[in-house]
Amino acid sequence: MNTVIELLQKRASSPKLDAPAPTDEEVEQILRCGLRAPDHGRLKPWRFHIVQGAQLAELGHLFADIAKERGESDAKVEKSRNMPLRAPLMIVATCHPYENSKIPVTEQILAVGAAIQNMQVAISSLGYSSIWRTGECAYEEKVKRAFDVPEQGEIVGFLYIGTPTITNHAPEVELDGYVKQWIKP
Repeated sequence: MNTVIELLQKRASSPKLDAPAPTDEEVEQILRCGLRAPDHGRLKPWRFHIVQGAQLAELGHLFADIAKERGESDAKVEKSRNMPLRAPLMIVATCHPYENSKIPVTEQILAVGAAIQNMQVAISSLGYSSIWRTGECAYEEKVKRAFDVPEQGEIVGFLYIGTPTITNHAPEVELDGYVKQWIKP
């Protein structure tokens, strides 16, 4: 079987990741794969921010501050503080859409999603694992400002990257129920 096909069919997200994370050279390879994503109009609406080391804790403080402002429980505040610490490396993928373009903003956001998927496949091919998360903080203006997201832009995903702490196998998915042949009505 083609190794790319096999990799795609076996790829699974890992909710808890540990060190080691990809090296700087491997992160560059991962990002280059993201930049090769399909992009209608070649607008390149994506921006990627690397968060690692002490920056993960700083991001956790921002998440915790937002949870406090929302009046969340102490447990939720602590959980928010620890979210970035789920992995030794995070890539925050944002969309900076071109609103006056003939390409709809939705398609530009999808291009960023395709870039994230390309990066996840690259991460897996290098022997690491990842999980793509968003959550409430992705939509918070303070978080968007922290990543220089313009008013009309979006945080498309927090891509957590590292070495899986457990072997995670995604179950085989049967095509029935998800695919059917289209027949003109």
